[in-house]
Amino acid sequence: MTLQVNHLTKRFGEHLLFENLTFSAAKPAVLWAPSGWGKTTLLRILLGLEKADGGTVTGVGRAAAVFQEDRLCPRLSAVENVLLVLPDGKARRREVEADFALLGMTGEALTLPAARLSGGQKRRAALLRAVWARADTRLLDEPFTGLDPDAMEKAAALLNRRCAGAPVLLATHDRAAIEALGWPVLHLDQMQR
Repeated sequence: MTLQVNHLTKRFGEHLLFENLTFSAAKPAVLWAPSGWGKTTLLRILLGLEKADGGTVTGVGRAAAVFQEDRLCPRLSAVENVLLVLPDGKARRREVEADFALLGMTGEALTLPAARLSGGQKRRAALLRAVWARADTRLLDEPFTGLDPDAMEKAAALLNRRCAGAPVLLATHDRAAIEALGWPVLHLDQMQR
């Protein structure tokens, strides 16, 4: 499946965010543009949460997302938040726990309600939920926020292993993350026609 954005335009009142944005993504890519350009708004349009003022989007299919805020179920544990998106969740519990362990989260941290987790732990849970969700496309908005450099490297490796060959758009300003991922970078501010 290929995600295709054709001549997309978005305004907020008189403020033009982007115009005639055109690109396609069949594999993982990093979205880059200056702050305030509209990367989050673009992801929200792709998710169907925001309307564009012009242009078309095709090929998103079923999408999984990491938002800037974690959006976890606060009473569920980190593992339960991930299992929530899996129809066969109980059968996959050990695999999900193994991915948490890869990201440095084990023991009590896996049993606490999400409301009691640290910011970095919540981020790991949100990221793994998007990775494990049955989705055609993954849209990740600053998914490494709150992760130390070691955890970010491990998260990038996990994304490379679990999401290779499928459309993933990851918005970040973090140069270390871009290097760790090794994905092509879509310079959105240069893609307007």
